[in-house]
Amino acid sequence: MKKSLIISALALQLLGGTAFAAADAPAPPSISVMVAEKKPIAEDLNVTGSFAAGELVLVSPLIEGLAVTEFLAEEGDKVTKGQVLAKLDGASLDIQIEQAQANLAGNDASLEQAKNSISQAQISLDKADSDLQRTKKLRTSGVATQQTFDQVEATFELANASLNGAKLALSTNKANRAVIQAQIDALQLSKARTEIKAPVDGYISKRTVQIGGIASGSKSPMYEIVANGFVKLLAEIPESDLPRIKIGQKASITVNGYDKPFEGEVKLLSPSVDQATRIGLAHIRLGDDVRIPLGTFGRAKISLAAADGVALPLTAVTFGDNGPTVQIVKDGKVQVRKVITGLVGTNDIEITDGVVAGETFVARAGSFVRDGDAVTPVKISAQ
Repeated sequence: MKKSLIISALALQLLGGTAFAAADAPAPPSISVMVAEKKPIAEDLNVTGSFAAGELVLVSPLIEGLAVTEFLAEEGDKVTKGQVLAKLDGASLDIQIEQAQANLAGNDASLEQAKNSISQAQISLDKADSDLQRTKKLRTSGVATQQTFDQVEATFELANASLNGAKLALSTNKANRAVIQAQIDALQLSKARTEIKAPVDGYISKRTVQIGGIASGSKSPMYEIVANGFVKLLAEIPESDLPRIKIGQKASITVNGYDKPFEGEVKLLSPSVDQATRIGLAHIRLGDDVRIPLGTFGRAKISLAAADGVALPLTAVTFGDNGPTVQIVKDGKVQVRKVITGLVGTNDIEITDGVVAGETFVARAGSFVRDGDAVTPVKISAQ
């Protein structure tokens, strides 16, 4: 009996100790987890650059040596094709045009006189030909002497020569008239060029013309016009990123001092890379009526690609020697799983294989937990 009591007491002590130990065992460490879900993800490339004209048109005078008398357009003005921007002194050209027109009038008078001379010469030739034919008949019948015949024939030859001379004079006058008319046309063209006109629509980005300045094509252009008002960002692209840039990709451009970003599109890729900096250029054109001072610094976010799929925060993926891995939490334990990644966004990364929507994963992967560790998952939101 006594022995049974001792055994029962020992059993109670053991059970009590076990219960006490179970009650005091610590819970697995808490870990922040999230639930994988499908969502849009975009891969962007952030670049910087300076603004330039989409196409810069230089306006220089087409006539030399004339002074500027007036300019009608200032920097920043919107202009249309054919609009007069400045005027040159054309007084000397006006005088030359008047002189040439007077010469033309004199030539026209000589031309009429030559036509009259031809008419008169033709009449004289017809009369001489008639006299010659009649004298030939008389000479055949023996009525007219040889001397008379010779005189009539000489008169005919003289009349014929006079007609040919009058025709030559008419041709010469016509040629002179063409020369004078060409001179007038050239002078009038020069006169028209005394008005400096805009060759395209756009706005003026620079003006160098001054009143009294002498026009010359060898000097700096009088005006610089941003054709059609289009501006572009010359974005500097690292050599390693150039293969990912394609014509037509969209970009969001931010500029200091402007409240909202501007939308742009990659229109041209430079075919060369700077050998010193290993930097290439992408020409990102902005939309219509966006006027940003040329040379301004800008930042662009170029959209390289977009997709809808399972995307995890970048903090949830560990990149090691064996490739990227994600820590999945299932039944209270950590499972390290290899994954295949896709697009890389600003904060998220696409998982193309290894994780499906609805699975729970460690929000911030690292050395805190290892494969097989028991954890207490605490769900947090993406925010």
